[in-house]
Amino acid sequence: MSSFRKIPQADAFTHAARYHASRAMDHLPSILPASLVEMEGRIAIVQIEADSPVPIPRLRVPLLESEYIRAPLQPGCLGMVITAHLTLGMMTGLGIRRPTMGERPGNFSTCVFVPLSHAAWKRMNGQFLNLYGVEGVQLTPSLGHQNTVRLTHDDITLSTGSANVTLSGGTVSITGDLVINGQEYKAHTHSNGHNGAPTGGILS
Repeated sequence: MSSFRKIPQADAFTHAARYHASRAMDHLPSILPASLVEMEGRIAIVQIEADSPVPIPRLRVPLLESEYIRAPLQPGCLGMVITAHLTLGMMTGLGIRRPTMGERPGNFSTCVFVPLSHAAWKRMNGQFLNLYGVEGVQLTPSLGHQNTVRLTHDDITLSTGSANVTLSGGTVSITGDLVINGQEYKAHTHSNGHNGAPTGGILS
């Protein structure tokens, strides 16, 4: 006698439906807690932060960020991985295949790492854009441009071409041609006929 005849049909259909639903759920995108292990350029190696009877390997995934704002993410940063319905390899440089609508990629093959805020973070002024880095902050109008504003723990430097203004401690250092009200500082002259002599002390 066949198994179909031995097993009540209603129970068999229910079991089959649950089995196929479970298999289908395995392919659905997952959103899971994760921590950053290391960075390879702007690609993250992350560890899923959840208990599982089956060991979950570390994942190599892109970040949810723009080319124009790159946060200094460090090992240990906490966040989550979110997944798309189609593979993102062609978009992120981790693959070359163009996805097809309706396909079902593996649920870890479409992950993107997203950092999350933490309740223990220091409170800051909520009316300002609070921006800081690990060693400093650098602003530039475009990638590789010579104009930069660089802020470190030791100094602040404004650079454009060969001209630099650096504030360090109580010292302001200027490199380049200083122009005040359209007049070059080094090119100024004295009109008293004595080459500027006598010269007084430094103004305080």
